[in-house]
Parts: sequence; structure tokens; C-alpha cells
Amino acid sequence: MADVLFIVTAGPGDAQRLDRLADELADELREISGITVGAATTAASPGTKSGTAIEIGQLLVSGGALSTSAWAIRDIVLRFLARGRAESVTVRNGDRDITIVRPTDGQVDGVVDQLRSLFADD
Repeated sequence: MADVLFIVTAGPGDAQRLDRLADELADELREISGITVGAATTAASPGTKSGTAIEIGQLLVSGGALSTSAWAIRDIVLRFLARGRAESVTVRNGDRDITIVRPTDGQVDGVVDQLRSLFADD
């Protein structure tokens, strides 16, 4: 499976706060066996020393266990959002994505189905 992008949205604030939130989510996602988590990067601006730049608030998650880990990913993201420091987490696979906002209890099961569909190989 290709890398899946996780984007943390935290509202107004500084980049350091958003970076800390993304690191917190990354640490929790790393507890899932069979997936890897790293910082999302992009090409750096011309003239800079490094060829890449880290995208603040974005994580790349990959591994063959993504679709089978949909329950664990959902639980981690929901706990992360329930702590109230982030507004939402968008999970993007290619041109498809879902945005998870603190859902009501009735919406929780639907999040798993949406994640499984997103992680399914085309």
C-alpha cells in the first residue's frame, strides 16, 4: 500500500503547537503493529540547503496492515480529538480523503467503514 497522508488541523496558533500535536498523534499511531509513521516532506524552496522540507502537521503512514488496522486507527484518532487540542484529522489516500471531526457516538462505526474504504487497494 502507498503512503497515506494524515493532516492535523488545530485552528489558529503557531507552527510549533501544530508540530507537537502531529508528533503526539504519530507516537500513538506507531503503537499499531505493521505500520510505519514518518513526517510528510515536500521539495524545499530553491536556494535552501536541504532538498526537502517537513510539512508541519502532516504525517505519512504506510504498511500492509492499514486496512486491517482501521479499528485501531479510528480509536487512536478519536481519542486524540477527544482530548480537544486538535479540530480534525484528515486522512488522504491519493485523491480520496475523509476528515474526522469529533463525531457523535452514532457516527463512530461509520468512521471505520470510511477508513476501510479509503485504505482498500484500487
